[in-house]
Amino acid sequence: MSFFNELTLKNKIFISCLGFTLIVSVLIALFTRALLISSLTNELKKRGVGIAQSVADGSRVFILTKNRAELTALAYDARLGNRKDIVRYLLISDKAGMVLGHTFTTGFPDNLKKQIEQGDHDVQSITPIQVDNHWVFHVSVPVKEGIYTIGSVQVGLDRQHIESLISRLRLVFLSFLSVVSIIFFFLSHRLALHITKPVAALIRYTDQLTKSNFSVISKEDVDTMSRDLGGRDDEIAALTNSFIKMTAKLKLSTDNLMESQKKYRSLFHSGPNAIFVIHKRRFEIMDANPKATELFGYEGDELIGRSLLSLGTLEDDKFTRTYPVGESVVISSKVRFFKKDGGSVFVNIHASSAEYRDKDVIIVAATDITELVEKDSQLIQASKMTNLEKMSVGIAHEINQPLNAIKMGSEYLCMMDEQKRAVKPADFKMVLTQISSQVTRAAEIVGRLKNFSRKADFSREVICLNHCVRSVHKIIGRQITLQNIDFILCLDDPLPNILAHNNRMEQVIFNLVTNARDAVNERVETRMDIHQGKIEISTFFDDQMVGLTIADNGIGIEPDQMENIFESFFTTKKMGEGLGLGLPIIQGIVRDYNGSISVESTPGSHTRFQIVFPAQPYIFVKESTNENTGHRR
Repeated sequence: MSFFNELTLKNKIFISCLGFTLIVSVLIALFTRALLISSLTNELKKRGVGIAQSVADGSRVFILTKNRAELTALAYDARLGNRKDIVRYLLISDKAGMVLGHTFTTGFPDNLKKQIEQGDHDVQSITPIQVDNHWVFHVSVPVKEGIYTIGSVQVGLDRQHIESLISRLRLVFLSFLSVVSIIFFFLSHRLALHITKPVAALIRYTDQLTKSNFSVISKEDVDTMSRDLGGRDDEIAALTNSFIKMTAKLKLSTDNLMESQKKYRSLFHSGPNAIFVIHKRRFEIMDANPKATELFGYEGDELIGRSLLSLGTLEDDKFTRTYPVGESVVISSKVRFFKKDGGSVFVNIHASSAEYRDKDVIIVAATDITELVEKDSQLIQASKMTNLEKMSVGIAHEINQPLNAIKMGSEYLCMMDEQKRAVKPADFKMVLTQISSQVTRAAEIVGRLKNFSRKADFSREVICLNHCVRSVHKIIGRQITLQNIDFILCLDDPLPNILAHNNRMEQVIFNLVTNARDAVNERVETRMDIHQGKIEISTFFDDQMVGLTIADNGIGIEPDQMENIFESFFTTKKMGEGLGLGLPIIQGIVRDYNGSISVESTPGSHTRFQIVFPAQPYIFVKESTNENTGHRR
C-alpha cells in the first residue's frame, strides 16, 4: 500500500484500471469454469441414468431366468461406440445383490462389492466413489417388473472424461484473458494520460497560488489550458473553468481583504476611541488598541486576559444580546471606568459581534465623555442654584420661624432672670424642649438644603421615588402652600425601587414642581379664572414600570410649543426669567437611568408630566410616615 501511495496519479489510474480488469476477468473465468463443470457433470449423470435405464428395460427377462450370458452381453453392448469414453464399467445384479453380469475383465473390485451389498436397489441413486484408482459416479437404477423390484443396473461414469473437457477449455480461457489484458493495458494507459494531463496543469497553477501569486491565470495560461483540454467538454473541462473563475474571485477577494485589513488596522490603531476585543462568553480582553492603554493607564500586556467588567461598573448581562450583522449596538451610556492610578473616566459603550482568530468575540468601543459629563454636572448644579436663588425668600422665611421660636424662649428666660423671678420647673423644661426642637428643625432645613445643593454624583444606586418626592416636599412644600397653592401627594405604597441617584431625581422633581408653581401663578395673575391653585404628585407601579406624575391646573402649554419644550434654550418665560435648560436637563437625567418622560397639556387648563423607569425586580419598600396618601398640604 505504501508503494501504491507513492505512485503518481497517472500510474495509480493505470494500475487500478488494469488490476480491476484482470480481477474481473479472472472472476468471470472462475465462474464460467464452475458453471461448465456443474453443467457437464449434470449432463454426464443424466447420460449415465439413461444408459442404465435402457439396459434395465432389456434385462428383465434375463434377470428372472438368471441368464448370465445374455446379461453380460447386454452390459458389453452398453459400452460400445462413444459410450466407451464415458462408461467405466456396467454390471447387472438381482434383488439380493448377486452380480449376474458385468464388464470387468481383470477382477471384480472389493469396494464395489461392498457398495452393491450395502446399496438400496429399490431406489435410483448416484454416488461418487473410487474404483481401481479412478473416481467415478456410481449410478444405480432399479429393474422393476410391475410394482416389484427384481434387480438393478449399476453404471460407473468416468469423471476423467469431464477433466479432459475442462483441460481443453483452459487454454481457451488463458488466451482470452491474455488478449483482454493486452487490450486493457493500452486503454488504461491512454485513459490515465488523458485524465491527468489537464490535472497536472491545474496542479502547476495551484502551486503558484499557494505562493500568493494570484496573477498566474493570465490570457496565455488560459490558452495553454484550453490546448491541454483539447476541445473537451467533460468534467475536467468544467473543473478547469471553475478553477479559472475561482482564481479570479479569489484574487478579487484577497485584494478586498487586504484593503479591509488596512482599514481595520488604521481604525484600530489610530482611532480616537478606546477599542477592546473581548471574548463573547468570558468577557476577557483579547486585544486592545493604543488609545485604550493611554486612556486607562495600563500597558498592553496588563490588559490582555483581564476581564473588561473589572475596569468599571458594567454588568455582563449588557452584552448577552443578539447583535445585528454589521451594526454596532449601544450597550450603555455614561459608564464609570477606573484607571490604573485610581482615577475614573466616564465612557459610552458600543459593541458589535465579530470573529477574531477563529473565535467569536465582541468588539467594544469606549468613547471618553468625561468632559461632557462634567459640564452636564455643572449645568445641573447651576440650575439648582438658580432655583434656590429664586426661592431664597421663602427659604429664609422657613428658617426664620424656628429662629423666632428660639429667640422667644431665650428672651423669656432672660426676662425671668432679670426680674429675679423663679421659673417653674415645668415651664423651664417646656422652654428648653421647644428650643431644642426648633434647633433640630432649623438643622434639618439647612441639612436638606445642603444635600440638595451639593454636586450630584453620576453613580447609580437602588432608590425609592417616594423618598425623593418627600425630600422635595419638605424643602418647597411650605413655600408653595404659602402661595395659596394646594400641594397634594398621592403616593403608591409599597413601591418598587428603581436604579438611579437620589440627588439627581430630587433635581428632576424640584424642577417640575417649580415649573408647575410658575404655571399656576401665571394663570392666577393673567387669567384670574381660579382662586386656588393645585399641584399633585403621584407615584404608581404598572407592568414592571415605576411611574411618577406631576399635574397642575396652571396656564398650560400651547400646541405649537409642545414639540419644542425639550429643546435647549427654548423657553416661554420672559427675558431674564429663564434660560430654557430646565426640561432638557430633566430629559437627559431621565434617559440616563433608562427612563422616559411624556407630557400632555390643555392650554389654559392643566399640564401633566409623567416619568417612568424600569422597576428593580422583587424589591419593594414600604415607608412608615405620618403622611396619608392624598393628604393636602
